[in-house]
Amino acid sequence: MTDFTGADALMLLGAVPVASLCVNAGGIIVFANEAAATVSGGGSALARTPVSRLLPEWHTVSNVSAKSFRRETLLLRGDGSVIPVELSVVRFSDALTGVVIRDLIDERSMESMRLELERQNDEALLEARAAHRRLGFFIDMLPQAACVFDAQDRYILWNEKYAALYPEIAGHLRPGMPFREILEISLASGDMPEMVTDPENWIEERMKRHRLPVSQEEQMLRDGRWLRHDDRRTPDGGAIGMRIDITDLKRREESFRLLFDANPMPMMVCDAVSLDILAVNSAAVRLYGFPAEAMRQKGVTDFHAGGEGERLGTMLRGLEGDCEARTVWHQKAADGTEHHVLIYVRIINEGPSRRLLLTIADVSDRIRAEAHATHLAHHDPLTGLPNRMQFRQKLESALERAARDGQELAVHYLDLDGFKPVNDTFGHAAGDMLLKQVAERLKAVLRNGDLVARLGGDEFAILQHASASKVADIADRCILALGKPFGIADRQIGISVSIGIAVAPDNGFDPDELMSAADTALYQAKASGKSTWRRSRTAA
Repeated sequence: MTDFTGADALMLLGAVPVASLCVNAGGIIVFANEAAATVSGGGSALARTPVSRLLPEWHTVSNVSAKSFRRETLLLRGDGSVIPVELSVVRFSDALTGVVIRDLIDERSMESMRLELERQNDEALLEARAAHRRLGFFIDMLPQAACVFDAQDRYILWNEKYAALYPEIAGHLRPGMPFREILEISLASGDMPEMVTDPENWIEERMKRHRLPVSQEEQMLRDGRWLRHDDRRTPDGGAIGMRIDITDLKRREESFRLLFDANPMPMMVCDAVSLDILAVNSAAVRLYGFPAEAMRQKGVTDFHAGGEGERLGTMLRGLEGDCEARTVWHQKAADGTEHHVLIYVRIINEGPSRRLLLTIADVSDRIRAEAHATHLAHHDPLTGLPNRMQFRQKLESALERAARDGQELAVHYLDLDGFKPVNDTFGHAAGDMLLKQVAERLKAVLRNGDLVARLGGDEFAILQHASASKVADIADRCILALGKPFGIADRQIGISVSIGIAVAPDNGFDPDELMSAADTALYQAKASGKSTWRRSRTAA
């Protein structure tokens, strides 16, 4: 790839919405966009300062010889705080290095990078289509090198740009000169700009393509420039040949290729109909654990678990426009590891072919964190039982159904007898072990559909979905189960339990009134000598 100039590099990095720097060979920041100033916390005073003030380990990064690479390091913010970042480094030239900074704490930078890639991709596609349309214009409407031939493949006219492009034949061009003859002159001159490896076949191949109704070819010249040859036959049998300089486009394509390969987000390109994978970047190879070549033998749905692959395939084939991620998909890597991912889809139309660009965001850590947080919000961390909040929610729902369907249910309010001396004598660790064993014994005595929860301390509650006549059975079984000694730290520890019971509808369908009635019954059980139960007789 031809190196960018400094202006090209600054224009590219200035268009990137994520934190970006341009650093010269002396390690001085010559350009920093607004996002870089924001992430550094240093305002706009980054330019003309040593990059090592922002990236203390820059000397290690700058010694990497690769043209482009990624490296995790630390960023020193203006307030003195240090944050982990990932650098995507591209050497535009020996004197100029581009650096894109992704805050590993702030995943929104990943989203910004994805949006910028999409924007640049859309711009390139629009520009390519515009260039393609220009090829159909007449010679006097195009600012390109062009020439016109008659039906016998003889030159009729050409413009100045065509003569300037091929100086070795410019002095020989005249109307009526056969195309084959000018090719022979160019080849014999030794100064032709094209690179020819097989002179004997070169003329025949050129003539063969020239006779096609439409012929397009991209060609690299000796000086590094790229030309597009666009030859078209006219209705009268003649031909129009155009030579379009696409060097900038090729540079841009190379830049996009670097952005695709070095992008930290897993990405793949697939056929829109078959969904066969056509290209993958390094991040996708790391995520799925398959070699790149092996991934190109698969379809994008092959990584999905269960019936999700079929569902994803139906969605992708039915797309009429770009798709923002809404669904969390379950995928499996080569080692069987399951990932939760969001998939962003962009449609790429290349003439008659339709491609899909898939950007995959691995949100497994977020999903696991959310599930863990949800569990902690509704469960007691010591015993794993539902906590007071979840018990209240279940009680309210159960009371609504019981009132609607004319059913009965009971609440058992349990308080351990003799628990405080365990803590005082053997320590809180022993007390915690005792509470865990109490939870296991209570779960063992419940019937299907019943719920036991820890309300806090040594208080538990049971939501019983049964008629009032069954409450004594559950209470007696709890007292029997907890009355047996507990083996803790090579000791046999004995406790008991007192239980207060309230029943709906006898004690009403209001959750607060029902819990209050059970609490009152519990104190009655305690007053009766403990290790017993009492049922509330208070009417609603």
